[in-house]
Amino acid sequence: MDAKQNNHLRMFINTQTAMDNYSVKWNVIPVFLARKNEFDEIIQRIVAQNEKTNPASVAVTENKADVRNGVAEKTVIISGILQAYAAMNDDPVLADKVKITASELRNCRETEVETMVTPVIAEARNNMANLTDYMLTEDMIVEVETSLDNFKALIGQPRTIRNKAFAAKTVLGDLFDEANNLLNNQLDKLMIRFKFTDPDFYEEYTRARVIVD
Repeated sequence: MDAKQNNHLRMFINTQTAMDNYSVKWNVIPVFLARKNEFDEIIQRIVAQNEKTNPASVAVTENKADVRNGVAEKTVIISGILQAYAAMNDDPVLADKVKITASELRNCRETEVETMVTPVIAEARNNMANLTDYMLTEDMIVEVETSLDNFKALIGQPRTIRNKAFAAKTVLGDLFDEANNLLNNQLDKLMIRFKFTDPDFYEEYTRARVIVD
C-alpha cells in the first residue's frame, strides 16, 4: 500500500467510525444498512490484501478501541430487542442468554469479546421469524458480525469474510475504487437526509470524509 492509499484507508476507517458512532440512527434504514455492510466488507478486503505485503499498517492498527466500541453498541441494540421479546413472551432463559451491557464488552479481555457477542448473534438468528415487529433484520446481525470480524483481525485472530461478492477482489487498486465509488455515489447521497434531521451526525461524517495528506 502506497502513501496515497494509506491516506485513503485512514479516511475509510474514519468514515466507518463516524457511521458506527451513530448506528442507532441508520440501522433501521434497510438500504443504508446494506450499503454500510458492503463498505465494511471492502475495508476488510483491503486490510487482508495489504497484510500480504505490509502487516503493520498504521491506519489499520490505531483504531482498535473505536472498532470495539462499535461492536459493543451494535450488540447491545440487538440484545435489547431480544430482551424485550423475551419479557413479552415470559422467556427468562432467553433473556439471560442475551443479557449484556456495552460496558461489559468494553472492559472485558479482548479475547472474550467474541465469546460474549456470539450468543446474542445466535439467538437473534434463532428468533428472527418472530422479531419482524421489532424491526430486527439480517443486515443488522451481519453488521455486528462484520464489526466483530474487524475487531478480531486487530487483535490478531483469524478473520472471516462472509460476503462472497468480494471473493474475487484481490487487487488493492480495484478495492479502493470500489470503496470510493460506494462512498461517492451511494453513502454520501444517503447521508443527505441527516443534514437536516441530525446535523451532528452529518457534520461528523463530513469531517471523516476528508482525506488528510
